[in-house]
Amino acid sequence: MKTLKISRLRYAIALALAATVGDAAAASGSFTFVTGEVSVTKANGQRVTAQRGTEVDPGDSITTGASGMAQLTMIDQARLSLRPNTQFRIEGYQRSADSSEGAVLSLVRGTLRAFTGLIASSNRDKFVMKTRVATVGIRGSGNILYACRADECDKSVTGLGQGNDQDFTVNHTIEGSHAVTNVVDAAAGLPPQQGGAQTLITGPGQTVMIQGAQAPRYVPTPTFISDTATNPTGAAKTAATASDAAATRDFAPGDNQQLSASQQASSTPVGNNGLGFVTIDASNNLLSDPIGLNDVIISTGGPFLGQAVPASIRLEGNTAALRGYTAYSGTQSNLSPDIAGGTLREMHTVNVATGLTVILGRWEGASLSFSGIGGGPTAGNIHWAYASSGYPTYLSDVLTGTATYTLAQATAPTNQNNTTGTVGTATMNVNFTNRTLGVTISVSMPAAGANAGGTWGATASDVPFSLNTFFATTADRLRVSNGSTQSGSGQLLSGAIEGSFVGANLQGAIIGYGIADFTASNPANHNQINGVLLLTGPAQNGAATYREGRVSDPSGYLANSGFSRNFSTTNRPEEVIAGANGAVTQFTAPLFAGVGSRATYALGTAQVVQSGFDAETGLVWGRWGNGVATVTGNGQTQPINLQSASLHYIFAGPQQGPVTLPLTGTGVYDVIGNTSPTDSAGHVGTFGSATLDANFTNRTASATVNVTVNGQNWIGTAPNMPIYRDQYFSATTGSTVPGIPNLSPLGIACTPSCVGATGSFDGFFTGRSGQRAGLMYNMGGVQGGVAFGRRGG
Repeated sequence: MKTLKISRLRYAIALALAATVGDAAAASGSFTFVTGEVSVTKANGQRVTAQRGTEVDPGDSITTGASGMAQLTMIDQARLSLRPNTQFRIEGYQRSADSSEGAVLSLVRGTLRAFTGLIASSNRDKFVMKTRVATVGIRGSGNILYACRADECDKSVTGLGQGNDQDFTVNHTIEGSHAVTNVVDAAAGLPPQQGGAQTLITGPGQTVMIQGAQAPRYVPTPTFISDTATNPTGAAKTAATASDAAATRDFAPGDNQQLSASQQASSTPVGNNGLGFVTIDASNNLLSDPIGLNDVIISTGGPFLGQAVPASIRLEGNTAALRGYTAYSGTQSNLSPDIAGGTLREMHTVNVATGLTVILGRWEGASLSFSGIGGGPTAGNIHWAYASSGYPTYLSDVLTGTATYTLAQATAPTNQNNTTGTVGTATMNVNFTNRTLGVTISVSMPAAGANAGGTWGATASDVPFSLNTFFATTADRLRVSNGSTQSGSGQLLSGAIEGSFVGANLQGAIIGYGIADFTASNPANHNQINGVLLLTGPAQNGAATYREGRVSDPSGYLANSGFSRNFSTTNRPEEVIAGANGAVTQFTAPLFAGVGSRATYALGTAQVVQSGFDAETGLVWGRWGNGVATVTGNGQTQPINLQSASLHYIFAGPQQGPVTLPLTGTGVYDVIGNTSPTDSAGHVGTFGSATLDANFTNRTASATVNVTVNGQNWIGTAPNMPIYRDQYFSATTGSTVPGIPNLSPLGIACTPSCVGATGSFDGFFTGRSGQRAGLMYNMGGVQGGVAFGRRGG
């Protein structure tokens, strides 16, 4: 039923899209991206130069030159990408979204990348691709088809054949499956053993080759297939990347110099992705969080937030009362809080929305330990709350507009004497556009014994949030008042809040708070107050489009960080500005080392000295240098001197919906591009190799990077990095939590020597199932970016 509903929805969308372009029968498709030499010869013989928006019809032939590349979006939302030196003919294609004509595509020579649309999904027999020696039936949605004449074939293809005096066809399946059949002169219906046609069925990652009239056979995927997918202009490899692909696993030149002026189109960026490719639709991944992650707040003395999968949450007997948890490995915190003993004084179960149940409560007279550390009696109550983590994990970073969250439930606030009070008000106003929020809380404690009680107000303003979480203290954006004294006039009145958006579409928020008031001259009137809150608000748009990214730290603001040495950022599409060749000239990212702060980075007088992109997904990478860039945030603009340093970047293409990795198995990722490594002294080095392997069963990734700068060879090794929520991975040389072992250590080795070098790997997966990945590395100040593609798509 669910699949049927999705198919109907896709069909309805296609009809709506067709209706927006006027006469639905006007054309079978149009160009959505063009670069270099691309021409269309119409059925009547007229030849036109292709540009974005040029329509195509049955009978049209399309030719790309040595620097030409194009993508078409067809009436049924199929996407066809043509690589350099390709000749392609549309023999037949329906002209309306509800037609039953089907499609016949003929590849004369060159490379075609296809992701089919509604024609193939509704009737796969009606979508056929042909070459001189093969026909390809569609049983799935994605493939790379290559055809060549005997004297034109890439050596990586002819090397797999038997002689080189015949035409070749190679089909590589990315998604689904394909039926590849050889073309023979025998009578139709003749069995293969009598010279008739033979068919092989391929699955994801499999490649089939046909040579002349020979039968199809499985072959290793030629490096040419990956190379053409990531080197669309056909640029020659530089000396640094011309080494044997099998030895380095580099299937594409990553250290390309800036494109020549003739190849740098000056057209306005399309959709601010610079490439004009359609947004990756991963909205089906919004249906559920594949790991069912929970956010957990514990507040005693001060609040702290953790995450755990359901199986790692410890409860009291057969109840839902929290006793502790083992932190989700993806957080790399390695913490295991335990609540022991005490009396359960309060527990609430609140059903906020479908799939979102929040449970909160408090223990009195209990003790709290962390991974076996501590465990003594705790003054006052231990408050707690847990709920399904906000999903998708990046959602808060890319939404726009405002929302108000109001109090739905709370534990009774308590002080160190176990006196219980009341929550007066609690409100959270969120400005998603600015990525900030404000929180207002008021609590009252009655007089009890020698303690006179009182009323306190806590107000946090312009609190930044990231990955659905936030915190504030009186050292930064939180202000606490007891009616006569304001925090900030000393350290006798202080406080903290920490919380997260919870549930699919962020329909709730859980917040822990702590207030410490030592302003009274009589110690009997001192108060340490804690509690947890549940606030609810409107459902947000889980399908908001985003672009994941990593940026290097050329100014060394993170040099003393024990954590990441690179900036991680999740942007709205319009916040990444790129030219038509994918070279990024402006983006937003964290501001210096400020937690949650963001700024706009602009190229200024600097230059994009390197750039590259993955034509399939819109993944882009590059390096700024030779000038002064600017960063604007918090009302001020500051220069970034790139005369003797470089800023490296890597951004995923626009995507709707999170990445959902395969549940089991492994994946091997090959280098499809990179920037040249640089150091803080201005030296530009050479990229040697990099690897990335994923263990989907264990949800870990292992990576290595080998580079040379200024005569020094650097090798970074990060085995078994936990993958956070199917999208993010990282490794660092330090310990993420002092005294707690590092779950994801980065090893750095150098020749001749680099004793004590620190750094980090910071990466992400992108695409519906993580077909691509980006990695930013920093090893002792040597920085660079690497783009990866998964073998088999």
